[in-house]
Amino acid sequence: MRFICPYDGTPVNENLECEKGHKFMYHDGIYDFLVNSKVKGDALLERIAPIYDKIWAPLGFFLTSFYSYDRIFKDAGSFLSSQNFLDIGTGPGTIFKYVKCEYCIGLDISTKFLSILKKKFSHVIAVRADATSLPIESASMDSVSSFLVLHMLNNPSLAIKEISRVLKPNGKCEILVLVKSNVISRLLSKWWKIELRHRDYYISAIEENKLTLLEIKKYGPWLLLKCKKQA
Repeated sequence: MRFICPYDGTPVNENLECEKGHKFMYHDGIYDFLVNSKVKGDALLERIAPIYDKIWAPLGFFLTSFYSYDRIFKDAGSFLSSQNFLDIGTGPGTIFKYVKCEYCIGLDISTKFLSILKKKFSHVIAVRADATSLPIESASMDSVSSFLVLHMLNNPSLAIKEISRVLKPNGKCEILVLVKSNVISRLLSKWWKIELRHRDYYISAIEENKLTLLEIKKYGPWLLLKCKKQA
């Protein structure tokens, strides 16, 4: 699989330059497609990156959902393990403890998180890129995941459209998002200063992008969606 330019969709060569002249970088084990972008990771998450997957995320998820963070990921491992796998908003790469893959890509906008990922999972290809404009070839991935990320975007539906684009026919995807539903979600929305969507927003975005819903589960204010790309 080759990378494509996130701006115009043309192939990217060995020197990380596309046919129309956009240039990208490889540094510290990371393929950087945001080298000339002003996109930055959340300041708070950047600060707590070293403890994110050990304390912050598991504790935060349990306190808001009363459900085990590890159980979510173990189940995802069974559902998503495949030859070509992409995790969007990978953070420190927790999902790679559970998903078995031959060609594994962890994508995030944070260089700090991706550096932690590479130290923990050297076999994973670390990619710095935007979830709404993936530098991944169409119909190249067998499975895709995005946990605790899409609700942070200004337009989550664009990321879902991209997930569908890069999935092979019959490929699987799993998404975990915070939705507008209860007091906890309202408090979290104010804390993160984000506008939350209702569950129907995500269901519609999935169905409009040639994805079939296989399963929906609710964990407090969190919504888990398992999908399959239509053949």
